[in-house]
Amino acid sequence: MIMRILMLAALAHLAWFSWVQGKGTLGQWLMESAWAEADRRPAEAPWPGARTRPAARLYVPELAIDRLVVKGLETANLAWGPGIARGRNGHTIIAAHRDTHFRFLGRLEADHHIELEHPAGVVEHWRVEDSRIVDARTTELDLDAPGPLLTLITCWPIDALETGGPLRLVVSAVPVETESS
Repeated sequence: MIMRILMLAALAHLAWFSWVQGKGTLGQWLMESAWAEADRRPAEAPWPGARTRPAARLYVPELAIDRLVVKGLETANLAWGPGIARGRNGHTIIAAHRDTHFRFLGRLEADHHIELEHPAGVVEHWRVEDSRIVDARTTELDLDAPGPLLTLITCWPIDALETGGPLRLVVSAVPVETESS
């Protein structure tokens, strides 16, 4: 009897993990379709009733990372991809779940490059300046802080077994001037 209960518990955890991973993968696929169909215009909703839409594309060349970013930082949106919000003074925040879209954030290092492509085809170039671990209970990020500044956020530790802890990995990036900018 105990073995059956343990097996059911293990299967339930496996099903939950598969659902989260599957939703993240499906979300990027659906967002990719909406991004491609938008032909570089503001993207349409990727499916009927969608609460968000693709707002940008995030590239990290050193890690071969390519993620579509969705509009808004609401938890429901983050299931489909990293979410983005922009402050009035040039501060951009992108947040994502540590176990899906921002799993790579723990490997991001100072001087790595980040490209943020917007639907109109404009690409912003950023350089990672630093990363730090903060306690979300005592640290507040100001979306309206002076910019330009790019901040990437995910839960910490990346490989935690339990979700919902108070620690966050915060990566800060500064703009890079390029010939095309």
